[in-house]
Amino acid sequence: MFPQTVFEIDKGVTVAELGEALRNLTAAVREVGKSGTLTLTIKVAPASKGATDVVTVQSQVKTKLPEPDRRVAIFYVTDDNRLVRNDPKQEMLPLRVVDIEQQPKQLKEVV
Repeated sequence: MFPQTVFEIDKGVTVAELGEALRNLTAAVREVGKSGTLTLTIKVAPASKGATDVVTVQSQVKTKLPEPDRRVAIFYVTDDNRLVRNDPKQEMLPLRVVDIEQQPKQLKEVV
């Protein structure tokens, strides 16, 4: 009874939607390596007030796809609460680019 009823909801659209949702969920699980969920909700309500022999049936298909882990970034907080990548309390070293042509051609070994 249940499979036939689900098949007849919305002229088969619900079954087609479930199949597509299951394929998408399976692909996402394989890609991310985490679990997800597929939920079918069926709402049954009286078609009119006081008439319980006739009902309306409505379906809803929901998927919760797995999400990949997000990377963590480290920031420092300044005195005025801005986020910056370099520690504002750390002095910057006076680094410079050295051209290879300017290096001595002969290296000396110090003992």
